[in-house]
Amino acid sequence: MQLIPALLAGGLQSLRHLQQFTIPDYTSPPLDIAIEATPELFRDDAYLNKTRDMIGSDGSCNDYITGCQILFPPAPEAVESGTAKLGVLFYGGGLVDPRSYSIIAKKLSDVHGLAVAIPIFTSDLAYSDCSGTNRLSLAASAFPDVEKWILAGHSLGGIGAQVDLWNARNETDSDIGGLVLMGSYIRQDLGCGAIDFSQTNIPMASVSGELDGIVNRTRFDLGQEFLSTNDTFLLDVMGGNHGYFGHYNYTLRTPILGQNDGDALIPREIQIDLSIGAIMHVASRMGLPLPSFTKRAVAPKIISACEDKILDTSTSSSGIFWHGFSGMTIALSTFLFTYCW
Repeated sequence: MQLIPALLAGGLQSLRHLQQFTIPDYTSPPLDIAIEATPELFRDDAYLNKTRDMIGSDGSCNDYITGCQILFPPAPEAVESGTAKLGVLFYGGGLVDPRSYSIIAKKLSDVHGLAVAIPIFTSDLAYSDCSGTNRLSLAASAFPDVEKWILAGHSLGGIGAQVDLWNARNETDSDIGGLVLMGSYIRQDLGCGAIDFSQTNIPMASVSGELDGIVNRTRFDLGQEFLSTNDTFLLDVMGGNHGYFGHYNYTLRTPILGQNDGDALIPREIQIDLSIGAIMHVASRMGLPLPSFTKRAVAPKIISACEDKILDTSTSSSGIFWHGFSGMTIALSTFLFTYCW
């Protein structure tokens, strides 16, 4: 039985001993546009592989230059304003090159003023056991001005994020302020205890793609009850799939991993922008002001839509399900999510 399909489909009762599974010598490569958005140091495949080799068997990082992570500092204007106090630790999908998430990271940092760190993992697996990744400390060292962090994860990365949050649940001074799961869900079959955040008030968001062919939808729906009951924003992207949460080539995942994703009916950038909107929705509820600095102009009608609160966010738990994706609907939803929160 292969590791990644089993994890995503939820077919295992316990995942304590991953060494019994065969990990394919494969990782989905990033698209060229993602490489262009990656900091220059990590555009070199050889340098990325060298960094992977500096990660210990226990997940510890022996690279004291990069901290085994790809960093996206907040926009200089946000830093100068003194409001760049929020960060995102973004866990990539299983067997997906971490640079595949450079575009979403760059938009979060350049447009929204958030500090973003994408951890690099051996074999590109953000989850290995219940001890967690211990990567938040490395991100915090890189961005000491960040006061609160969102743990955001795509697919298997969502498992890494939830385990790290679960392990920190009893820390009274935790820097973790929110959780965002993208094409992922809470798993109680990991052997890490009954992970359950339903009685917490931690700001969260769950983003899914209507045509996601990878995630077991029944188990996904059941997993929603373990998110914070009154503080979770739900977003089902109509026409979206699993692979469009990043920018990577997933054509070989079918013959190698046995995965068959659905065919997306919307542009990849729409799904990315909506996911960014969900992350910003969580950021807006963490008790700190969002970064405030001069951004590019937004069309007056969109500003008016924000002011009139076309999308009601007065309650802490929200659910928006897109049942149409005409050009106007997509454009409006993208601007609202990207710029209103």
